[in-house]
Amino acid sequence: MLLKYLNQLEVAVREAETNPGEQEYCRCAECVAQLEDYLANQVEPVQRRGHEIMATLIPARLFARMPLQVPRSLAL
Repeated sequence: MLLKYLNQLEVAVREAETNPGEQEYCRCAECVAQLEDYLANQVEPVQRRGHEIMATLIPARLFARMPLQVPRSLAL
């Protein structure tokens, strides 16, 4: 499941970078929220690695436009 959620986030980020818009930014935020929910129920090593990977997928310029509040530690 972790790979599924990370892949969904990667696709959403690519789409937001290609076609910037509110809908694309909202999709990225939804993917982050879904991944955060999943990671919250995992053991600590999986949580840590999931957050590390997620942080590499979200560029700071995109993070700044995401409408939902997500952890600042994800912005690179």
